[in-house]
Amino acid sequence: MKIAHVKSLYGPIGGIESMLEGVMPDLAAIPEANVTVFFVAHKHDADLERRLTADGAVDCRFIHWRGLKSLPLVAWQFSRELKAAGIDVVHTHDMRANLLAATSKPFRRARWLCQIHGWLGHTHKGVHRFYETIDRNLVRYADHVLVGSYATLEEVRAQGAKSSSVAWNAVTLPAIEGAQKTDLGLAKDKVIFTILGRLHAGKGQDLFLQALGKIRDNPHWHGMIVGVGEQDAQLKQLAQDLGIFERVRFTGFVKTTSPWIAASDVIVVPSRKESLPLTCLEGMAHAKAVIVSEAGDLARVVTHEQNGLVIPIGGVGRLASAMQRLIENPDERKRMGLSARRQIETHHTTGRLAEKMTEAARDLLSR
Repeated sequence: MKIAHVKSLYGPIGGIESMLEGVMPDLAAIPEANVTVFFVAHKHDADLERRLTADGAVDCRFIHWRGLKSLPLVAWQFSRELKAAGIDVVHTHDMRANLLAATSKPFRRARWLCQIHGWLGHTHKGVHRFYETIDRNLVRYADHVLVGSYATLEEVRAQGAKSSSVAWNAVTLPAIEGAQKTDLGLAKDKVIFTILGRLHAGKGQDLFLQALGKIRDNPHWHGMIVGVGEQDAQLKQLAQDLGIFERVRFTGFVKTTSPWIAASDVIVVPSRKESLPLTCLEGMAHAKAVIVSEAGDLARVVTHEQNGLVIPIGGVGRLASAMQRLIENPDERKRMGLSARRQIETHHTTGRLAEKMTEAARDLLSR
């Protein structure tokens, strides 16, 4: 069978792109899958296309996106490309790809496998909320919907998905040894708390800063906020207002998060709305202790006191207490981190995800 993985260009590489970059070598190693990447964008992005195709091991076809007004024409051209490539299953990974799959339905024979990586719901604003509403209404037209968490499974079923299943999000297993704190200009005698991802209300960077503000009298920590987004200015202002700006590094956009995770002691994921974020899984894969909220599937993956600490959504006081506890207990940080690594090795490898993706495509064709 021939499978087209369809991904659009939206901006700096994010969670979906990182996961596809990690899983693509495993997909390419499955002969049955016979994978091609369809890259939908206004223009080529050589670096991202290379990363999404396992350094060119997977064929890549470019679909020129000209905006929503050209959707019918682009969908028709997309269907012709699918036919020319002999594609049996269209596997989509974002809203624009879903729009193309839905609009091209009258022109194509390939079945549609729609993968929803997570929605941010009420934490979205403006045009992003509008686009997510479109995405939510498209899942009912897919032949099968694959999701990265049980939380998202409930959402897609509520939106009318006629067939759906879970393939838990996954990450590449790194070597546990990595960048040292001093490599990134960090003090090696401080406990580094790090939050990663788009600077967005749903991700809870403001909660992270508020919790650090509550323990500002403790001199043994340093904070890092890794990522870019619309809340950059107001988060920096919040850090100023809390009197902790000099103790928190805002990295801006980073091409790869691995060095920053490796140099951290604790990864914090205080999200208000989630599916199963890669930032948590990446931290666990690096054998780091994690502090997570109960959003999405985080509390399914992180067992409180075993491989991390779980706090209520919005629980700034509980987050501050958890931070204080891990500052004072380095042995506990190490124990939780090693347990977290074992969780990833068992349930969240890219090889396992590649098998789940291929199985979903195979099952779809057998109907």
